Amino acid sequence: MGVRDQTRGTLFFDIMEIIRAKEPRFVVLENVRNLAGPRHKDTWRIIIDNLREAGYRVCDEPVVLSPHLIPPEKGGAPQVRDRVFILGERVGHGVTRGLCSPPLLSRQQFKDEWDPHRWKIRDILLPDYKIRNVADYRLSEQEQTWLAAWDFFVREIDEDHLPGFPIWADRFSIKPEIPSGTPDWKANFLRKNSAFYLQHKKFIDRWKKMRWGPLNLTVPEFPFSRQFFEWQARRTHPTREGRTIEDLVIQMRPSGIRVKPPSYVPALVAITQTSIVGPKVRRGIRQYRKLTPQEAAQLQGIPGEVFGAAGVSEKAAYKQLGNAVNVGVARLVAEVLRASARPASVEEDPSLQTHQGELNY
Repeated sequence: MGVRDQTRGTLFFDIMEIIRAKEPRFVVLENVRNLAGPRHKDTWRIIIDNLREAGYRVCDEPVVLSPHLIPPEKGGAPQVRDRVFILGERVGHGVTRGLCSPPLLSRQQFKDEWDPHRWKIRDILLPDYKIRNVADYRLSEQEQTWLAAWDFFVREIDEDHLPGFPIWADRFSIKPEIPSGTPDWKANFLRKNSAFYLQHKKFIDRWKKMRWGPLNLTVPEFPFSRQFFEWQARRTHPTREGRTIEDLVIQMRPSGIRVKPPSYVPALVAITQTSIVGPKVRRGIRQYRKLTPQEAAQLQGIPGEVFGAAGVSEKAAYKQLGNAVNVGVARLVAEVLRASARPASVEEDPSLQTHQGELNY
């Protein structure tokens, strides 16, 4: 992350060597959102100062964009993927003024014309018959077991509004157990889980003794992380009426099972946290499945059929897509940067005449 990182941190200075040697008219750099956070102020300052010393006009403030906040006609996609973009235009060596660019884009750029909840993840899903080896994307018996228990929980618990805090089934107790030194945020969740348990004790006690799914397991027999559940689908199911995890977006995270509305998915990552959609009901069995690499490619703005012909393993494909820059967002920032270019920059540095060709994407 930081430029002082002994491995990845040196990459920025390698990029600066290329920039100084090639002197491109435009520079676009991308990184994770944390780069714009308070812990990396020094890193941010080093990047901006180096670009300006090389003759580039850049903004003091970061541009943070996510494809789910951008309309589809402008390159958006149904994926939350906040990333920092640094946009620079070369104005030439020796220029000491005019190196501060105004903000060219903002995270809320399209808030008046696009509601991200209008996305429907099912619009990018392939029908099962078009997926080669579709069975490979079905959930394991363990995963089916975990979801069966939690689906029953959200359907049957006598609660109009499921809580927004994480539900920790292994911490349901009459009195919260809060060891000395527990962080405030965790102690708060423990108290809330205890209160929630007391309110629904009869139902929860019965639920924890029931056996679930193909493996016929009780909830206490689940791995600890699968006894943790986050309900983030209140927009889709505001009350208990018709509430279910079916047709929602599910993610198996190290911190637990998270359920979200079926509008847009969490950010693709380079580790195994592929979002789950479904279910299809076949022969009375709910068949949830994971997103395919082709569907994940579409979330990154890459035509799925093109990516499907890339000839890489699925594990490598998910990793590449998790590390990739969203194509639609990259195109948008390139277009905005080019449109903002000042004609005076050519007069300030005649060498830019050699870089006046069309910008190719």
